[in-house]
This record gives sequence, structure tokens and C-alpha cells, in this order.
Amino acid sequence: MDAAWSAGDSPVVGVVDPEADGTEGVAVDRLEGAVADAGGTVVDGGLEGVLAADPSLLVTPGEAGLSALARAGVDTPVLPVGPVCGIESVDRDRLLDAVRQALRGTATRRERPVLEVSLESRSDATSDPIARERALFDVTLITDEPARISEYAVHSRGSAVATFRADGVVAATPAGTHGYASAVDAPQLSAAVDAVAVAPIGPFVTQTRQWVLPNDGLDVTVEREESDVQLVADGDAVGTVTVDRRVTVSVTGQLSTLSVPDRHLEAD
Repeated sequence: MDAAWSAGDSPVVGVVDPEADGTEGVAVDRLEGAVADAGGTVVDGGLEGVLAADPSLLVTPGEAGLSALARAGVDTPVLPVGPVCGIESVDRDRLLDAVRQALRGTATRRERPVLEVSLESRSDATSDPIARERALFDVTLITDEPARISEYAVHSRGSAVATFRADGVVAATPAGTHGYASAVDAPQLSAAVDAVAVAPIGPFVTQTRQWVLPNDGLDVTVEREESDVQLVADGDAVGTVTVDRRVTVSVTGQLSTLSVPDRHLEAD
């Protein structure tokens, strides 16, 4: 649900530099005047340094930037910049006005679910996870070698959903269903839906199903492997999934994003 948002007095706008993935950064000097007019300041740099300044609002470009904020568990609202699948973002040529309008109180805030994916032992439920990560968009199990089919099983809240042979399987948040998951025909979900879409990747049979499942209590296992299966969260490798391990997925929190209606925006 959308909600009104206010930056309060003396706002601090934090601009988080993108990781070294080729994403273009944000021209901070173009924002400083607009933020100063609102009685605020701009701080930029790496995530740790920006968060140390206690920002009122974060600005970051691209999906990788949003994923990094989700992994860090930030609770500061974020204004996404540039193309982002499934999440409202602002074009670079409108960023200056978007920040200005957000500080004036015209932006709305929406909570996006963040998934926690855990790689665990199937035989020892009491042991610590082998690996753990967060994902804003999707969680994927995929074979290392193309066209090497494995067998996967999906359970939801303790009940069996399906077992199938495929190159992999993806579980996507509503935002993630508009990205990679859409390429494998996963259902596209509204941001208002508390669910994940699950779909096989390269299934062995031509007619297969996709599922909309609760966004907690999801388990995925590899029942038979013809090649190493990698667990990936928002494009980052988490670990290797073998037949003696399982992957659990549940909502662990939220990432707040801001959007400014187009009627309030003008190109720089």
C-alpha cells in the first residue's frame, strides 16, 4: 500500500555509488543546489559511509544498487534511478526534479518484500545454515552446465507442490516477476500481493506449470543432479545445492521505495 512520506527538517540525501558492475553513477553536484534549497545536505560514497551520515533519503541507480540496499537491511526509503524492472523509478533526466519534489512531500512510499534465502542441511535441521543471503527480486537454482537437467522438488508450508525435471527453478517477488522470471513465463504479480511466483527453467516436458505461493515457508530441494546446481540470489552466487541440502525462502523484511508522480516532474 502506498503511503505519504515526508523528509522532515534538515534532510540528508544519501547518494550510494554503484558497485563495479558498469552502472553509471549519479551526478551529485547537480543535486546539491536543490537539496540546499530545502535546508538539507547531500552525502555520497559507499553504502557504509553514506549510512553513517543517518540519511533521510537514499538515491541509488539500477537493480544492483537496490539489491545491495536490500542485502544490507536498510530501513531508509530509497529513490531508484534508471531502468528497474518491477519497481517505479525515475529517469536520470528527471532526477533533480524528483529529489526536489520528494523533499517537498509529493512522493509516496511503498514497502517491497525482501526474501531471506538459506542453504541448509537436509539431515541436520539443528545445524547453522551453510550460507544465507537476501534477495529483493529473485532466488534461482540453476545447473552450472547448459542443458544439464536435474530434478527439483518444491514444498510450501510443509506441503508438496511439485517435482519436475528442468535446468533450474526460480522464485520471484512481485518486483522480480517483471524481470528474469518473466522470461520463463512465471506469473507477473502485483506489488499488492504477498506471494512469490515459482517457475521451472528449461523444463524437460513442454507442458509444465508455474505457481503463485505464499512468500514464507518455501522449500526447494534437488532430488537428482546431473551437474552442479548453484543457488543465486539477485544475480549473486550463494552456494552449491546438492541432494543432501535444501533451500528455504521466507520474507525477512522490507525495502521502502519512493515514487514521484509524473505530473510533478519536469526534465532537467
